[in-house]
Amino acid sequence: MTNWHSRRFLGRSIMAVLPPFNFLTLHYAYFIAVPLICSAILWGSATPAHSVAYVDALFLCVSAMTGAGLNTVDLSKLNSFQQSILFVLLLLGHAIMISITVLFVRRNAFQSKFQHIVNERKRKSAYSIDKASQRARLDPINENGAEKHELSPTSGDLVSADARKTVAARAVPTDTNASSSEEDQIQWVDDDQVTLGHMKHHQQHHHHRVFPMVGVGARFDLNNHPRDAVPRLPQRQEEEEEDLPALKGILKGTQKYFASKGLISRNSQFHGLTPEERERLGGVEYRAVSFLLVIVTLYWVVFIICGIVGMGTWVAVNHPEKARENGLSPFWTGAFFAVSAFVNSGMSLLDANMVAFQRSAYPLLTMSFLILAGNTLYPCFLRFIIWSMKCLLPKSPSWAPWRVTLEFILDHPRRVYTNLFPRRHTWFLMATIIILNAIDWAGFEVLSIGNKDIESLPTEYRVLDGLFQASAVRAGGFYVVTIADLRQGLLVLYVLMMYVSAYPVLLTMRTTNVYEERSLGIYAHDPTDGEQESRASSNLLIQLVRHRLLGRRDGSSPEASRSYFVHQQLRSQLSHDLWWIALAVFLISVAESDHFSEQPVAFSTFNIIFEIVSAYGCVGVSVGYPGSNASFCGAWHPISKLILAAVTLRGRHRGLPVAIDRAVMLPTESLEWAEEEDAALRREQSRAWGAEKMPVGSV
Repeated sequence: MTNWHSRRFLGRSIMAVLPPFNFLTLHYAYFIAVPLICSAILWGSATPAHSVAYVDALFLCVSAMTGAGLNTVDLSKLNSFQQSILFVLLLLGHAIMISITVLFVRRNAFQSKFQHIVNERKRKSAYSIDKASQRARLDPINENGAEKHELSPTSGDLVSADARKTVAARAVPTDTNASSSEEDQIQWVDDDQVTLGHMKHHQQHHHHRVFPMVGVGARFDLNNHPRDAVPRLPQRQEEEEEDLPALKGILKGTQKYFASKGLISRNSQFHGLTPEERERLGGVEYRAVSFLLVIVTLYWVVFIICGIVGMGTWVAVNHPEKARENGLSPFWTGAFFAVSAFVNSGMSLLDANMVAFQRSAYPLLTMSFLILAGNTLYPCFLRFIIWSMKCLLPKSPSWAPWRVTLEFILDHPRRVYTNLFPRRHTWFLMATIIILNAIDWAGFEVLSIGNKDIESLPTEYRVLDGLFQASAVRAGGFYVVTIADLRQGLLVLYVLMMYVSAYPVLLTMRTTNVYEERSLGIYAHDPTDGEQESRASSNLLIQLVRHRLLGRRDGSSPEASRSYFVHQQLRSQLSHDLWWIALAVFLISVAESDHFSEQPVAFSTFNIIFEIVSAYGCVGVSVGYPGSNASFCGAWHPISKLILAAVTLRGRHRGLPVAIDRAVMLPTESLEWAEEEDAALRREQSRAWGAEKMPVGSV
């Protein structure tokens, strides 16, 4: 017994240290393993040998993979093979490419699930037929068709063959239900308390981890989806609306996609579905995932090819001398520019970056478009493409399945894809991007008044350069003017914009999560009566807020609950980002103390903050270093470069969905029943809040 307890304790200790196997864990492992492997290749292939330090090789690979775009050495001095490694890393680390992999894995998971369902039905059907045939052989009929009588094994009475056949027939469904109940551990009950009880029981056996890998803003003690989930019996629409009058007009039915009386509540949560209807819903989702896999892949490939051909040809035809001055192929230089813009990296093979093209309209406009299409406005472009396809689809019955698929994607995008949002959120995202870029554009034009380097440009190019810099400073990482020559106020504005660069897409992604309440930890656990009594009075306010959020009986708009979730995510993200940046600034400032003593202006604290924020935001804009074409971090000590590489790696992962996100999870029964649990919990919270608001003396 002691050995058993020791092994159990050892197993729990190991599980506490190891991170869970989920999307975030795989994402981190991928972004750590690939740069480590490629950095060894890049370092070993240097000409002459060891001309690039390994720390610089590692930093370049991490910077290219994460899309940060900072470079500690001049990229023009690397050989063609080393430049090709960085080119491949730019593509491998792009968010769209990773999303294609997720869609591919989820599509295969759906196929495996459906194949399992088909095989299970065939097995049960064969089992029933075999049982029936066996029992039929036990009841032979005499040659003359006369009824054969046998003694009952219990009483010795005569039992007719027909009667025995009836008993056998009744036994054959019995056997099917028995085998089904043994294999299907999910039971249907019409009681909310059973659902809550099972959640409590599961949470008591949940082990905490050192590295929970649940994402910023999520509770560390949050269990994804309990496997012993017990969903409610589906309630029909009339009963649901009577039970939740505050949600009338918000709940919608599922009849648009398949025959069902199930309900659809906020953030595309389907509930009130039978197991058979869940299978139909899975079929619709499978077609949506398969369609998106093709569309997103074509989007990624077409933009990259068009960008490479367009920019490569333009540089080779119009300004090949700018590339040859750095010993580069003109077409290769333009192709690298295009890919770096689309993945929002900012890496440039030219030492002068985009300053070399500050009076060329085509590359500025083309790369601005690629920057927006590859990151910030990608959800808007993708939704517009799908909406256009739906409008152009013929209305003949043969195209009906395609129309249902496209409508499902447009109505419930976050069930199938991370970077596709509902219509209202998409318009909000576009408006936010336009406003932020307009602020950057106006800041560039106004705060550059009196700057001789910028005022020397013709008016039309000064306006165009400001537009390009506004698009690039928040994510693209390119610079069309020397950053160190800009006014201090404009640099401060750029720091703020780089800091919030990921927020528009990030907050939209988090607030449209199907399992938003679970991702915030609201459904992480329900305290027992004893725990509730021991709660401090300050927590009563939190409980009251949660009751008001999850069940509104006062006729208020559901917009209040949505704003609460936005505030929760924003507050969590801001606090998490701030301490990472503050810690990095402190450590690097300490490591670069000797450089600050020698060159206090070049190694000022503001310049360090600017570089760190640019790395954390995966932007790539740098103030530079006097006498060098590399980024400012190229003049740092090796330990500072390693710290900045870690900051870059962490910053790349701040824009990901939390672990509890249907669009990055494989289809499982526990995932499906979680929606039924959430609906039951919302009903329970609604009843509790309604009881609290009931006036005294009411019946």
